[in-house]
Amino acid sequence: MLRKKRLLYLTSNRLTAHSLSRSGLLVDAAFERNDQGVADFAAYLDRTHNLYYLVVDVVEEDYHQDSIPSLGRKDRRQVLARKLGQRYRDTSLTLSMSLGYEKTERRNEKVLYAAFSNTQQFQPWLSALEQKECRLAGIYSTALLAPAVIRGAGLKLPRCLLVSVQATGLRQSYVEDGKVRFSRVGRLNLENTAGVAATCASESARLQQYLVTMRQLPTAATPIDVMVLAAGKYHAAITQACRDSEVLHYHVIDADKQCGATGLKDFPPETPCDALFLHAAGVAAPAEQFAQERHRHYYRLWQISRALYATGLAVAAAGLLFAGALLLEIYSLRGDIQTNQTQHQAISAEYARLTATFPPAPTSTENLKNTIKQFRMLQAQTASPADLFVEVSKALNAFPQVEIERIQWRVGKPPAETAPKGAAPKTAAPASAAPPDTVELGYALATVSARVVGARRVDLRAITEMASQFIGVLRKNPQLDVSGVNLPFALTSTDTLAGDIGSERAIAEDAAFSFTVGRKLGR
Repeated sequence: MLRKKRLLYLTSNRLTAHSLSRSGLLVDAAFERNDQGVADFAAYLDRTHNLYYLVVDVVEEDYHQDSIPSLGRKDRRQVLARKLGQRYRDTSLTLSMSLGYEKTERRNEKVLYAAFSNTQQFQPWLSALEQKECRLAGIYSTALLAPAVIRGAGLKLPRCLLVSVQATGLRQSYVEDGKVRFSRVGRLNLENTAGVAATCASESARLQQYLVTMRQLPTAATPIDVMVLAAGKYHAAITQACRDSEVLHYHVIDADKQCGATGLKDFPPETPCDALFLHAAGVAAPAEQFAQERHRHYYRLWQISRALYATGLAVAAAGLLFAGALLLEIYSLRGDIQTNQTQHQAISAEYARLTATFPPAPTSTENLKNTIKQFRMLQAQTASPADLFVEVSKALNAFPQVEIERIQWRVGKPPAETAPKGAAPKTAAPASAAPPDTVELGYALATVSARVVGARRVDLRAITEMASQFIGVLRKNPQLDVSGVNLPFALTSTDTLAGDIGSERAIAEDAAFSFTVGRKLGR
């Protein structure tokens, strides 16, 4: 159900409550400005629990324009509060509205200060709203609503003077760049139609001169548009009296027709201008208003509850979407599982059909598995001397003076490495126990006997280094293990060299050396 808005219209004599709905603007009740009227208003509030917008049209209001330096948010708020306190004795119903920045080097901010000078006339009505914990959205003067009324009439004017004939009198509001700059109310005898029309023309000219004096207009020749809003009985007389001049250009609007154009099917026929301002408050209320936070306390609580409610709905919607996504995923997974089960059954049936055609096996499947396992183990341990011979041949390419005499190839464990002559014997590391379920693979071993040819006995160190370099080349291969190395000579301090050192004949048996190179099977 659409929650209706309650529009309270306060004048110097009475307060009128209106309901704003899709059907239009209807008068709920009227309350006189006395104790009985306030009591009736409190009783009316007990029956309605909606949003309240208080629109005020009184004479006791003031508008003043000033400028302040460009400041930060906190400093600006403090400066505005001090300015309001300096200008107005009572700041309970005041506002400060930014009008933009001056186009100068200092870029001062232009600010409009507004206040109701007699706040006592508001207190009974505001106290009743606070006692009933009503949601007061804001307090608006008809001057603050003038830009919305001008836009509702379809006029897009940089400078516009809105003149409206209302129950309070002749309201004149000057609007520039979509923001009100000045407003005042003049007394009218609404029974004299010709007098009302003449007053509209004369007061418009006077206000134009006043704006020039107050420097609201750049020069006296600056043109200004005047939008005159009047009921049907005043429309013809005002159209006749308000003639365009060099600086004033009139746009006379029939308030009754304008109400219909804005969507008000039903409205109080005796106050169509007031209805337009009330409608603007209900559908396009400006951010600036006179109510302080203590006046809007229950409205703020309502906003918070609405925000929490919207957040809860958003979280619930997100949860439902997530749950829906999970359900779709589960449904998809179940479909995949069903498909896989169907394929598994089909493959199992095909496998059973094929195995049924096989001849009967001579032994069990377990025996076949063990046989295959042992076969793969034997295959891994099968060795050939070709790999070792190839590695030894690669090393020989770099050492033409090394000559192979004999190679003994076998399969087994590599012999424990013996220390060279004169070196301390190496202690064999304790063998680690192999896991009970594993079989340690053997080694393909080649015991190589070689000698260095073409060397002289005086080249003992060169013979030994050449043999060591040859063996070192084989050690660099990470897949080979070299052990059982016997070098031609041991050049330590504990060894004794024997033979004819000074002979120049070629070395025969003394230049011989040997070693064992191995490669683990399966590597």
